[in-house]
Amino acid sequence: MQFKSLFLALALSASAQAWVIHGYTEKDCKGSADTGASDGDLEKCLSLASTKYKSLKAQPGDYVLTAFAQSSCDGTGYALQPGKCVNGDFASYERQFIAITKRDNATLLEEHADYFAEFPEEIDEFR
Repeated sequence: MQFKSLFLALALSASAQAWVIHGYTEKDCKGSADTGASDGDLEKCLSLASTKYKSLKAQPGDYVLTAFAQSSCDGTGYALQPGKCVNGDFASYERQFIAITKRDNATLLEEHADYFAEFPEEIDEFR
C-alpha cells in the first residue's frame, strides 16, 4: 500500500512542472498567441519574450505566475489565472511553486480519477 502512495506522489510531482504564458499583441487575447514564457528560475524576475504584448493568458500549472509592466518586476503585479485573459503592457514575470500539500484535494481527486478508480482505498488519504 505504501508503494502505491509513493507511485502516486511521484506521478503528481512529475505532472506539476507544466506551465506556459501566452502573449498577444492585441487586447482581449485576440490574434495569434506567442509563447511569452515557459521556463526560467523560480522566484526570480525574468523578461517576457517580447515587450509588445498587450494581453496575456496563462496555464500556470502548480505555479503562481505574476506579470509586471516594468522589466524589473516592480510596481503592480497581476496574478495570471488559468485560461483568463489579462490586458495591459507587460514586460516581466516571476513564478513561485505551490507545493502539492497545499493543493486542493478535490482537484487532485478529479485530475487523477483513473488512478483512484483502480485503487479506491487510496482516496481516503486525500479526504
